[in-house]
Amino acid sequence: MSAPSSLPPSSPAGEAGPADTGGDDDTVPHTITRLVAEFPGRHVAVVSATVLRCRRELDAVPPGALPELLERLARQRLRSTA
Repeated sequence: MSAPSSLPPSSPAGEAGPADTGGDDDTVPHTITRLVAEFPGRHVAVVSATVLRCRRELDAVPPGALPELLERLARQRLRSTA
């Protein structure tokens, strides 16, 4: 299954991105897709950057808890910058 076309291209070498996040599979792209729909006034690049930053902050979170915690943290960050 391919990622939605609204997602940013892969990160340049040396930068952490969805492929460098310890095997969280589709968590990052799915979170971006849901939050882009929830925050239609935000540019996809802003939502993507917020989700990726939150993902790096949640690096030590157990994989089973990651999807929910990532979405909650990114949503809170997006709300707080509205």
